[in-house]
Amino acid sequence: MSSHWRIGGTLPNPRSGPGLSNPARAGVAGRSGAAHPWREGALWLGLFCCAGGMAAAMAIAGWLPVLPVHFRLPVQEVSAVLGQVLVWLALAAAGMVAFGGALYLNGRRREASLRQANAALEARLLALTDRAEALDLTAVILRAPDGTIRHWSVGCERLFGFSAAEALGRASHELLGTRFPDGGRRTVQDELLRSGEWQGELRHRRRNGQPVVVAAHWILRRDAADRQPSAVVEVHADATALKAAEAALSAGEARLRLAQEVAGVGTWEWEVEADSFVWSPEQHALFGTSPAAGAPQSYDAFLALVHPEDREQLRMAACRALESGEYEAEFRILRPGRNGSEDIRWLIGRGRRMPGLTGRMGPILGVNVDITARKEAEERQALLMREVDHRAKNALAVVQAVLRLTRADSPDSFARAVEGRVAALARAQTLLTESRWMGADLLAMLRGELAPFMDMSGDARVTLEGPPVTVAPVTAQPLSMTLHELATNAAKYGSLSVPEGRLALTWWIDAEAGRLMLRWVETGGPAVAAAPARSGFGSRLIQATVREQLGGEVVLQWEPSGLVCDIGLPLHRAVARDMV
Repeated sequence: MSSHWRIGGTLPNPRSGPGLSNPARAGVAGRSGAAHPWREGALWLGLFCCAGGMAAAMAIAGWLPVLPVHFRLPVQEVSAVLGQVLVWLALAAAGMVAFGGALYLNGRRREASLRQANAALEARLLALTDRAEALDLTAVILRAPDGTIRHWSVGCERLFGFSAAEALGRASHELLGTRFPDGGRRTVQDELLRSGEWQGELRHRRRNGQPVVVAAHWILRRDAADRQPSAVVEVHADATALKAAEAALSAGEARLRLAQEVAGVGTWEWEVEADSFVWSPEQHALFGTSPAAGAPQSYDAFLALVHPEDREQLRMAACRALESGEYEAEFRILRPGRNGSEDIRWLIGRGRRMPGLTGRMGPILGVNVDITARKEAEERQALLMREVDHRAKNALAVVQAVLRLTRADSPDSFARAVEGRVAALARAQTLLTESRWMGADLLAMLRGELAPFMDMSGDARVTLEGPPVTVAPVTAQPLSMTLHELATNAAKYGSLSVPEGRLALTWWIDAEAGRLMLRWVETGGPAVAAAPARSGFGSRLIQATVREQLGGEVVLQWEPSGLVCDIGLPLHRAVARDMV
């Protein structure tokens, strides 16, 4: 095929005008259409021998009766001689006829063979012509080992924008501003000399300055005599669109992975027949396993990571997926936690069976999503509903008790007493609502009850001191009622009833005794001679609330300077769970 290359330009069109195929086809047609000289002579010689033999036989047969009379010879002798001559002539004529016929038939066979060879040659020539055209339409460069361009195809003109006249004689890497991969041009040349070819990506520059990425294949040609490099054939294919698609795909995969990490989504593939898994890195993160260790080797190994109570339902979900093609299940997993403990997480899995090869079951592809936060929210909501129901009933019961036990001299004083106690319940309810019934801040609760007596000007009539404590929901309302009763008593009879009176309230956690301790100390109020002769409703409410409802202890001491009240509450009931 190299004989058809026209160095210094593009290939001629073999189907139009003088070109690659027409002279060859004419030569083949001429040799097959005109008879070969030797074959033509053989045919004529065979026909001449046949005709001569027949003419001689006819002449002898005509002269046979005349010869004895004309030459006055004995008839018998002449007949014998002539008979022998006739036999020899007949044999010679028959031989010439046979020889001529053989030559003719052989010529016909050679003519048929030449026609077949001509048809085969024309077919090969047509295929060669098509390949030459396709080669020219491809971006092909033929260059010297030093890079000098010798041939510049039509495909190169379309791909790079340079014409053949502009490209011939110039160095290809300089013309195209080629950017080679890591290692540079020298590394590519060394690989080409070592193995005889090189394949990879190159970045060129078109005539208009636009970059183009190509998939290049270089082939080294050597001289047949001394095996020295003689030429390099470069075949280029535009890969710009492919690289852009790869970049977009890579960016999409990165965004998908980021979304999976943020959303806590892991992907998996279960090959049912082989009973093997393929897990994404996010799936390993969900289960707390290492990607280096690989995915579970079987479905039973996967179930070992699932909470024992959920394994059977997960097995049933897998069986349904094999039948229907759809998989969905909510389950818990046992993930390694801190200090060797196990952390329970909730996952929801969804998947679908993919089509498999004929006679085989396809794999199941799916995702797992961490729904632990949702499950905890659902549990809190259910707990909240139960707590609200319970607290509402308790509040109604307390209100009923307040209404039934409150004593007053007039309707107005009765209304004020009831309103104050119900307001204490409402404040505790507000604190619990703000914390979503997770507990109430003790300092905020105290500030709410004692706000009327806390001087904003800086004169500290009331001092509050203690560590941060979150009171459990079950304790918040009863404790708020207790503090309200103490504040009401101090405002009516104690230190808060006079301007110079003071109140100090401190609290602490006694870890050894398992108690939350509160001390209420009044000073500067009216002098106290002795404890009251009878207990009022407030005192009875405090005793009943602390001892019976909260399981604690309360001690009231009537000192001359004022009331001192010590309250001790069980730590596991008084403080929120996250503080215990």
